[in-house]
Amino acid sequence: MNTQTDEILLAKDVPFTKSSVEHEGTASGASTRPDYYDDDDETLDDGDNGDNGDNGDNGDNGDNGDNGDNGDNGDNGDTIDNPAPSEERKSALPKLEMTDMIYEPARWGNPLVVKEYKLVFFTIPKVACTEWKLLFRRMLGLPEWDPNVPLQQLHDPLKNSLTYLSNYTIEEAQEMLSSDEWTRAVFVREPKERVLSAFLNKFIEEEQFFIQKCCQDKFFNTKEEKQQCRDKKHEGDFIYFLNRTLDCPNPHWTPQTDAIDSKWWPSMNFVGYMDQVAPDAERLLRRIKSSKKNGASTSAWDDYGKTGWGKNGTGAFMYRDTAHHATNAHDKLRLYYTSRCAEAFVERHWASEWNQTVFSFEKFHLYNDTDVHDLDCDIH
Repeated sequence: MNTQTDEILLAKDVPFTKSSVEHEGTASGASTRPDYYDDDDETLDDGDNGDNGDNGDNGDNGDNGDNGDNGDNGDNGDTIDNPAPSEERKSALPKLEMTDMIYEPARWGNPLVVKEYKLVFFTIPKVACTEWKLLFRRMLGLPEWDPNVPLQQLHDPLKNSLTYLSNYTIEEAQEMLSSDEWTRAVFVREPKERVLSAFLNKFIEEEQFFIQKCCQDKFFNTKEEKQQCRDKKHEGDFIYFLNRTLDCPNPHWTPQTDAIDSKWWPSMNFVGYMDQVAPDAERLLRRIKSSKKNGASTSAWDDYGKTGWGKNGTGAFMYRDTAHHATNAHDKLRLYYTSRCAEAFVERHWASEWNQTVFSFEKFHLYNDTDVHDLDCDIH
């Protein structure tokens, strides 16, 4: 879902663009990167993935916009044909346990499965989850989402009719997580941008989400502190929000590395990036092939991604007209990261995102370290 206030995050000149990663998942997490994309397509913000017990996002899903004449973007979409894993390599892969987070029954953040295309897709809140789930409904032959049904239900495993890894036996799920015949995909988002997106959506736009999650009695010693929480929410105080992320964690703003058991990150063999979600999504959909098309082996891009999206149903998945967003991303982030203090806070507490080896973000600074002294900061 693309929200009005989140428009500030979308820009052509994004300094942290990375190419999607396609590699053979191994226990060590080794990977090879293709050449960088030279693509200025814009991204769009997601809907709300929710978390177990959350109400999700009641907002309007919007649309992906028209891509105009989409043409052929990205690479030629050839599938990487890996040989069947050896028994030795299989034995080195992690073993799925009933207690693994990604296998927890009815958990909102569980990976989705599209068996026909041998795809396991790991969703992360604030990384286009709504659009992906709408796509997967089509791929599973389900009807279009009824606009009269609250969008929050699209993210509820008990109501969205999607297929999750936890719907399979542990033996079947282990094969999906281990076999080179399966694609295990995840899309990630630059941390400073994702934290700001969560603030704009969950703190600013939604009236009750932050109050219900973080302004409850259990967080405070006095009534004055509780009232301050409500006041700061209505004031739209970004610094207050950042400070509260430490004692009030939530999947929408906690590090993306925490969304998946650490032992399963190296098993990913496709990593896409939110700042170039359109070409990366096309690359993924061209890679996965149907196993039911009478041997024709058509790609998901040809079957579901190339057209059928946007206001008129003629656009491609995730592509949209974004010429009006051609401004510098640094300037847009500075609207809320108004000092080096706030920026350094995210760098410090989301450090695991930059240290992850399966995906990577180019480090950048909106401000110089010389612009701040600890005594000047009201955030640590």
